[in-house]
Amino acid sequence: MRVLGAIVLALVVLASPCAAQDTLKQGGVISGKLRFFRHQHPNGTWINVYQITADNPKKFAVEDEFCDADKPPKTFHLVAMNDKALKKRLDKMLGKTVAVVGDDFSCSETAWHVGDAVVFRWHFAGPDKR
Repeated sequence: MRVLGAIVLALVVLASPCAAQDTLKQGGVISGKLRFFRHQHPNGTWINVYQITADNPKKFAVEDEFCDADKPPKTFHLVAMNDKALKKRLDKMLGKTVAVVGDDFSCSETAWHVGDAVVFRWHFAGPDKR
């Protein structure tokens, strides 16, 4: 019995890090193909949208009431607002696979959020940070 208990405990301990890696938390990397499109808000305002379609969708580590509990977010709306330099950098990467570090994100809550989730604060991942 002790041997069986030790085996079960070892499996639980070994499986825990894997489960943690399968979730997205603050500071986590979101990677996928970058696209741009214009979307019309219900009030008539046009929104310029930079969006990543995730290569490997992950559920959020922290529960979000606006997320679908059965499937992880796949599309991430990157907020760029009026930052012309950032938009210029993003425009150069359209259609390519990019990786960003999400510092502040949530599942979409309003019509201003286009896609499954919105990333309010983020920066490029990797050594060059593009």
